[in-house]
Amino acid sequence: MINDRPIENPNLQAALDEVRTVMERYGFAGAVMLVAPEEAAFTYKMDTTWSALRRDTDVPLGFRFRAKSDEEGKETARKRVEAGMHIICQLSDFGTQTQFWMNDLKIMLRRAGVDFEHTPFGGKLLPHLGAQQ
Repeated sequence: MINDRPIENPNLQAALDEVRTVMERYGFAGAVMLVAPEEAAFTYKMDTTWSALRRDTDVPLGFRFRAKSDEEGKETARKRVEAGMHIICQLSDFGTQTQFWMNDLKIMLRRAGVDFEHTPFGGKLLPHLGAQQ
């Protein structure tokens, strides 16, 4: 899962690619947002060799949740499902923590007299994966 638009700043794109390469090299899943003065970019790397999350460019999000006990054995499939859920829950917790902390910082800054306006994601609505429908 990556940005749905081209990133204009070539250094921002290069840095994002480098972070994804590091996650791939060390076998980590993760979520990264990089912020430059004029734009921000993000990526999620959900697929790993040790979880049920598998890369699949034929689906909108770029990954599937897949574990088949008849192919890998019941115990391996169970471990991969648990690992996939570990990734999903950890990234959810991190996103929640980030939202709490950034909202707290905005409140503190407004109380200190800092006035600001912000349009998230260039005015686009934040997308859901479809579970909310």
